[in-house]
Amino acid sequence: MLTFFKRIGLCGLALALGWGATEAQELNLQVLIDEALANNPELSTLKHRWEAFETRVPQAGALDDPMFKLEASNLPLSSFDYNSTPMSGNQLVLSQKFPFPGTLSAKERAARHASTSAESMYLDREGAIVNRVKQAYFTLAFLDRSIAITENNQTLLKALIRIAQTKYAVGRGLQQDVLKAQVALSGLMDRLIKLKTMRRMAEARLNLVLNRSPQSPVGAPREVNLTRFEMNTEAVQQVALKNRPLLKAVDQTIRQWQATEDVAKKQLWPNFTFSLGYRQRAFMPGDPVKGSDFLSFGAGVNLPIFQGRKQRQKISEARANIRMAEAQHESARQKILFQVQMIYLEIEQHRDEAALFQTAILPQAKQSLKSAMAGYQVDKVDFLTLLNNQVTLFNFEIDYYRHVTAHEKQLAELEAVVGTRLF
Repeated sequence: MLTFFKRIGLCGLALALGWGATEAQELNLQVLIDEALANNPELSTLKHRWEAFETRVPQAGALDDPMFKLEASNLPLSSFDYNSTPMSGNQLVLSQKFPFPGTLSAKERAARHASTSAESMYLDREGAIVNRVKQAYFTLAFLDRSIAITENNQTLLKALIRIAQTKYAVGRGLQQDVLKAQVALSGLMDRLIKLKTMRRMAEARLNLVLNRSPQSPVGAPREVNLTRFEMNTEAVQQVALKNRPLLKAVDQTIRQWQATEDVAKKQLWPNFTFSLGYRQRAFMPGDPVKGSDFLSFGAGVNLPIFQGRKQRQKISEARANIRMAEAQHESARQKILFQVQMIYLEIEQHRDEAALFQTAILPQAKQSLKSAMAGYQVDKVDFLTLLNNQVTLFNFEIDYYRHVTAHEKQLAELEAVVGTRLF
């Protein structure tokens, strides 16, 4: 009978400790990231927005279209006859407007900075999409490991139930022990249902980022281990201030409004319009120039006499927008520094706790369970102690992997905040 107990107990313990785990089909994280960057509709929206801004740059630096005009010139109302006076004729006029020197280049600079800002926003969203893929990936990894641990513990509890039933049948155990184990087994079944539901939800979130159907099947992530990370907070913050696309976008917005202010200042001065006209005439007796056609030249300027209500208000508007963008830049800068600090502290916490679980808590819990199993088989440990040891190990195993995946999630979050790869 004792040999039977040992065989059942050790078999269940081996499964609970993961000795019998089978390898599932693996997901490749980089392949998922590439797919998301290629297919995500949010990212595609920002990419097309950037392309639209890019097309505005050559437009901003181009002259207005020249004007071409055909006139019936000096036609008498009395007869509408071109031949009644030597001044009548058909006139062709070509004119071109030239803004004050430097205006077009300032407009082009403003459009270029706006385009670069849109590009930086696109790149910032790329980092956010990569982070979302990694968050979903590591969530799946945690849930898969939790499901595997729970299923292994189900096997162990079933083995414990068989041991308790056998001892009760030969008069060496209590029926209460069997009932306690069955209640614990039902609790594991309930947890397993929740975990599997959570996994399907995580699959749907990953499919959303990948622009797949929400119910598309998703494979199993690879086993996740702690990534080595040795940069200190100050170094990470400096990398973030240098590389975060969001800060670059706001900086380009400041430069855009500075160029817009230059445009408004140029518009305090007049624009120039030059024209060239050609008049075709008919020959008439007595015409002193014997029907020669006429050629006309002209130049004109607009008169910016409403500066107080127009151009100077544009200058004030641009300056207000510069101050607003500068405040946004400072706010974003402080927020990034704060986020780096908070994420870094969480990374340290999960790394230290994972190390503690791996080197101390889990080995001690496994040894305690083995000791309780051996003691229960020879009636030196009661069933409740054995059951508590098994549940404790179960919770510790899940907590350990929660810290591992949370560590990797925070590293992914840190990369998104920094705006560049760190590993």
